[in-house]
Amino acid sequence: MKRQAILFIALGLIFSYSIKAQEVGTVTITIADVIEQPGIVNIPVSADIDVADPGVGSIELIIDYDTGVLTDFLNVINIAPELSAWGPAWGVQDPADPGQFKISFAAADTDDYITSFSDVLFYIQFDYAGDYSDISFVNTNQPGGSEVGQDGATPIDADFVDGSITQAPPIPIALWSLLIAFGLISFFKLRRDRLNR
Repeated sequence: MKRQAILFIALGLIFSYSIKAQEVGTVTITIADVIEQPGIVNIPVSADIDVADPGVGSIELIIDYDTGVLTDFLNVINIAPELSAWGPAWGVQDPADPGQFKISFAAADTDDYITSFSDVLFYIQFDYAGDYSDISFVNTNQPGGSEVGQDGATPIDADFVDGSITQAPPIPIALWSLLIAFGLISFFKLRRDRLNR
């Protein structure tokens, strides 16, 4: 009899957990892998959200990068319209942690919670010196780290996909020479055609 009761309780816990997991849904936050030339770069941070009501009401991200490659975090730009009513806050986290910054968004009203979304949330803008750097989420699904929640107190288990930046190869000198030669030939041909009229 005891054995049946323990089995019944275990099955009940498994069943209730599976129902809860189905009700919550899925959230994936992704930093893109980009190939860029040195200079000002905009790196997309995307989200795929499919969550039951009330939905996602807070997003907090701590992002880590190599300061020798991405020499300066400049801004967060092109924030998705779905987050327009949310209160954003971002900035360099702590001088003791160069190469990290924190971005937080929180909805003030449950009417602004997101249940379905699949697009770019925003772009993070850096001054890029060249070379390669991982761009990683810190302390995922942990309080005070990178996490997603229904509100400030109810976390949602999310997948966080790290990104990177790689320097694009320069245009070879031979190609530049061909482009210049083609441009000069076209210019002189046009000029000759106009003179022959």
